[in-house]
Amino acid sequence: MKKSICIEKLFVDLPFYDRFPMVRKTGFDYVEFGSWAQHDIKKIKSLLEENRLQLGCFSGDKDYNLIDPAHCKEFLEYFKRSVEAAHFLDCKNLVIHSNALGEEGRMCTDGNDLNDRTKIACATKNLLEISKIAEAEGLYLQVEPVSTYAKPGYYMTTSDSAADIIRVVGSPNVKLLYDIYHMQLMEGDLVNTLRRNADIIGYIHIGDVPGRHEPGTGEINYPYLKHVLVDELGFDGIFAFELSPLTTMDACLEAMHAF
Repeated sequence: MKKSICIEKLFVDLPFYDRFPMVRKTGFDYVEFGSWAQHDIKKIKSLLEENRLQLGCFSGDKDYNLIDPAHCKEFLEYFKRSVEAAHFLDCKNLVIHSNALGEEGRMCTDGNDLNDRTKIACATKNLLEISKIAEAEGLYLQVEPVSTYAKPGYYMTTSDSAADIIRVVGSPNVKLLYDIYHMQLMEGDLVNTLRRNADIIGYIHIGDVPGRHEPGTGEINYPYLKHVLVDELGFDGIFAFELSPLTTMDACLEAMHAF
């Protein structure tokens, strides 16, 4: 099983670059973070190589929204730079948001001045365009719905809001990033939703409810979800722990390894 650590949630008592060796030291093979642009990617590349780590994903957008027609040119330009960064860092997955998340995960604009027809049409147009680039470059776009509890004003807040557009685009390189924490908050019915979207789910984010802590600390039946995903649906992608410890780091690590 491929397990990734989101270093913007874990090991946060350490400086950013010092978190990479800690991921390896604690027994994980994959690491991920949000935006790449504010970091020294040459240093990150060296840290990945030195610690025998694989970069699971990072955000392919920043400052410019998928859903806003006024952002199309800048969105595409930044995406192309993200593709270059992905190749440099040997990363196969770029996360795409309806509302771009900049530094420290801050949502840039909410697009509330736009109607739903405009947002859906623009998101579809942009995804069609960047999906062709992803196919040519051997990369995967992981479209992530996010809860309004975490990002008030975010547009794609349910599985279907992203899945419907993904299916219209119809590219094998455009997938659904299913964040179990966000989707439990927004829609519940996790098992049926996973089954319904098994053909397009490309990445999993893990965090329990409430609080976004390690599996087993909240209301989500993670052993059963793992059974459904792995044994029933044959999911072989990355399970990423985007969470913070409820109590101690040792207890959190134990729960993540046990998953």
